[in-house]
Amino acid sequence: MNKAAQAYFNTKVSTTDQGQLLLMLYDGALNYLQQARDKMLAKDYANKGILISKVIDIVNELSSSLNMERGGDLAVNLNNLYILCTARLLQANLKMNVDSLDSVTQILSGLRGAYAQILETPEARKAAEDIGNRLQPAASSGAAQSFAPPPATAAPRAQAHAAYGKNALRPESKPQAKEQEPPRATVRQFVPNVNAKNG
Repeated sequence: MNKAAQAYFNTKVSTTDQGQLLLMLYDGALNYLQQARDKMLAKDYANKGILISKVIDIVNELSSSLNMERGGDLAVNLNNLYILCTARLLQANLKMNVDSLDSVTQILSGLRGAYAQILETPEARKAAEDIGNRLQPAASSGAAQSFAPPPATAAPRAQAHAAYGKNALRPESKPQAKEQEPPRATVRQFVPNVNAKNG
């Protein structure tokens, strides 16, 4: 990517709210899926594998952004869908299975569409507008206005926002303590005991 395009992309990402970033992740995954499908049909195996790996990275990012504590059943179901997508992507990569790619495209398209609808609700648009107004410089003093959270109102499908652990349209009023990561499984290398007697 040339320097101008990279600078544009970096600016776009740094000035985009979290809800729009989520949509960008879905769009990127869907774009790579289409490219991978084209490479698979053209029997360009190396590039197909690279593109599928990019989709897997995006799906893993989507999965890791879920807040399993606050998201309830929705977070669990989304996580299971992401696991299914990853399994199908691996199958598509190993067995050159276009149907597996197409099924992942359907799943991610559906999730992207549902989340886009959430962002288009009147409550979500008003919250985004309120945030934008607070970030504008004050006309009289030339200083930025304070960045306070919007009044607490029940947003439709709030559970979807909670599932991602981030409210895409409302800033946090105070910094949250860093959550502890769950313990990770470790893999140990098997070292045979050469001194043991075979019995």
